[in-house]
Amino acid sequence: MTRLRYFMILLFLGAALLHLDCNNNLSANKFEDVNLTYADTGRVLPKGHPFAKKLDTLQAFADKMGGRLNGTMIIAIHDTVLVERAFGYLEICKDPTGYGGATYNDLAARKRREENKMTLNTLFDLASVSKQFTAAAILKLCSEDKIHLTDSLCSYYPNTPYKNVTIKQLLTHTSGIPEYFTFDYSVYGNSAFVTNKQLMSVLDKQRYPIMFRRGSQFKYVNTNYAILADLVAKVSGMAFEDYVRENLWKPAGMKNTRFFTEIVGVFPEDKLQYPSVEKGLVYLEVGPMEGTADCPIARGHWRNAALAPYDRLNGILGDKGVYSNVEDMVKWTNAFFIEARIVPREWVDQAMECQNVLSNGKTPDEMYGYGVRMEEKPGHGKTIYHGGLWNGFHNVWLYRPSDGLQILFLSNYYNRAHIGCCDKLLEILDN
Repeated sequence: MTRLRYFMILLFLGAALLHLDCNNNLSANKFEDVNLTYADTGRVLPKGHPFAKKLDTLQAFADKMGGRLNGTMIIAIHDTVLVERAFGYLEICKDPTGYGGATYNDLAARKRREENKMTLNTLFDLASVSKQFTAAAILKLCSEDKIHLTDSLCSYYPNTPYKNVTIKQLLTHTSGIPEYFTFDYSVYGNSAFVTNKQLMSVLDKQRYPIMFRRGSQFKYVNTNYAILADLVAKVSGMAFEDYVRENLWKPAGMKNTRFFTEIVGVFPEDKLQYPSVEKGLVYLEVGPMEGTADCPIARGHWRNAALAPYDRLNGILGDKGVYSNVEDMVKWTNAFFIEARIVPREWVDQAMECQNVLSNGKTPDEMYGYGVRMEEKPGHGKTIYHGGLWNGFHNVWLYRPSDGLQILFLSNYYNRAHIGCCDKLLEILDN
């Protein structure tokens, strides 16, 4: 009996030490230290590099963007930054609407503040450029055999009205599930910002009809990626924000990237901080959560330069809601697409291939992979890209697999400043 008790004590201690060691390893998971090189600050591109003679032209193009772009831009090859620029202001301060009775003089003084100047490390809402992170999280779970692209939603959500929709159909916008942007705001209750959990509950309760038979059409719908974000949380047992940071951003070295829910607090209905919940409310009193953001944070602006209010739907993640800057995005593109350090190469390649082929075998005019679009540009080859347009932010991200070229424009002003600029830059680089 004594020997058995002694054995059980040793077994218990061993299990406790193993548990402690596992927890220590988890907490010790740190951001990779990733450094970029800079070709436009006196350093020279490798001898014979095809873009070495283009730097002056690229810099002139970038400088000219300062006449219209309120935001940041970067052009890079792999981990070498060719050109990067920051123009304008975090808040344009042109229209007093949304500033609680501020005068034009008040706005002028606010605009002149040193801390209001745009910098290269400024964080922008990536809007739909965020979708590639949601897709990457799904692909990581697939690569670990925790989920499968052919799994139906009913395997994880027994009460869903969209039981036979598959994970792949969500990824490729062929599910037929309706757009949650169009739902009446009253269905979300009284919380200041709506969460993914609330959206899933609304979908279950309201049971909105399917728009078309799953797989039969391609229709870009944000609901698909909001559901995927909730699925990542359900399968992983972690908050979506935590899963993405631990499994995607830390290995990529993206130390400055955040979610909206970490920059601006999300308040449960029973702890509602502010009584007004109508769309269009300016949540000026909602500031950055302490200790969550070390970089300046841009505010979005409409086409007339008026401040864009935070929308209640900002709290829903997966389709949008990632705040990042140009250099963190270069680190991401290198880690995920070029070096395949986040998921195995076979899954990266699948993400960059056209995956939205319909059930009748036809390919839509818009080719979509997993979280990214793709296009064969005559004279320039295959490009992978995605735009982002939400709540006063306007962005475009482009990556060319053949040579590692990356182009990114982040803007907090709907003035279409960078429309067509990716094509112009490709012409400069390739001709």
